[in-house]
Amino acid sequence: APAALAPRVAALIGAAVARRPETAGQVAAYVDRRLQSGPAVRPTLFTLVTGLLEAGPTPLRAALGGVLATPGAPDRQAPRRELLDALLAHETEPAVLDAVLHAAARSAEEDLGDLVRRIGLLLVRTPEGAAAFDRGLAELGRHVPGFAARVAAWLADAPQDWAAVVGPSA
Repeated sequence: APAALAPRVAALIGAAVARRPETAGQVAAYVDRRLQSGPAVRPTLFTLVTGLLEAGPTPLRAALGGVLATPGAPDRQAPRRELLDALLAHETEPAVLDAVLHAAARSAEEDLGDLVRRIGLLLVRTPEGAAAFDRGLAELGRHVPGFAARVAAWLADAPQDWAAVVGPSA
């Protein structure tokens, strides 16, 4: 029965965050804690979070994207990645995608390059998004140790894969 209530709860939370955007971080922190709880919470949590990702206000989707882009405990990474995939399957708002980029960049995940490129492909669909991606990469290169070197390595290893998301001056 709790999973059946999740869509209504998601709508209520979304409305509350729309009125008070500063609460988005608290909702995301709660989701982060629940993701650490294990498989028992999965049915209800996934229904709730996917509802928030699909219809929640931008600040909430950005906060949730930041949580989902961080690896979490090794045995709890799969649910985060599944929810992150759900977000990236339909997200178009540059602010949300930028939040995901910034959160992901601080991880040492092996597939970080694939995730960064995937975010870039979503962002470069619009001039605003392309500018946000360029700014994000430059900012992360300055502030996240080793990130610039990783980007340079990704570009050198597979320039054709990155051609659509970075300019020739990169």
